[in-house]
Amino acid sequence: MTTSTSTAVQRATETAARNGRAAKVIVVIQQKGGAGKSTIAVNTAACAGRSAVTSGADESAGSPVVAAGIDVQGTLEKWCASVREAALPFDYVVTKSKLGILPGIVKDPERRRIIVDTPGFLDIDPDAEWGADPLGESRTADALREVLEVADLAIVPITPSKITWDECEFTIERVLKPRGIPFLVVINMHDPGKDRHEVQLDKVKAWLDERNYPRVADPIRRYTIHEHAYENGTLVTEYKMSGTALNAREDFMRVALTMEQML
Repeated sequence: MTTSTSTAVQRATETAARNGRAAKVIVVIQQKGGAGKSTIAVNTAACAGRSAVTSGADESAGSPVVAAGIDVQGTLEKWCASVREAALPFDYVVTKSKLGILPGIVKDPERRRIIVDTPGFLDIDPDAEWGADPLGESRTADALREVLEVADLAIVPITPSKITWDECEFTIERVLKPRGIPFLVVINMHDPGKDRHEVQLDKVKAWLDERNYPRVADPIRRYTIHEHAYENGTLVTEYKMSGTALNAREDFMRVALTMEQML
């Protein structure tokens, strides 16, 4: 984490206190597609859900963790539906950008964490002036506004490749900061094989630190096992035991833990 974390934690605490509800809403958001939003949303929900089960939560009452997707394509729904039921440590709902569903879940006193996957690409108004809401006028944009109104924390993925950096900054500066939403940046898809000396990793860390963006200390590493998880219907908590699987699980557990520290 960077030195600005304490400020971000304070903002998150103040937001939660204002809301005065048990459920905390975490939205995974990035203007650009391909940064790994769905993978982060699903696996962070799996880690949080598994922790809730091991801590003694009453499974008969439903999981205190909910994974939600607002994308009209229903990516999260397709992934979760292919996971064997016994391996799914959270409940899930897909709104496909219909309004009014998530606010009802947020009010449910049995829910503690609602992790929301957002569309691959943000619907942006290209003519929006600086300081104005940059989101467009569409069903998807309205659904995102609804989520942001109740968000306690945003997770913003970024990759070591510079192709996602400007969009990360846009998401933070134009969408999150004006709404006063605390955020946490997650470096995703770091390839330890190609970047053995972590040159590119150090570059993206320095870029984030220069802007005082709070981030998870270490990245989510890029493994082949992640690339097949969607088609195989597997979660990081269910990977077959191996050195790679343990490393992969550790990466997402680190994100979930840092998330909890900010909430």
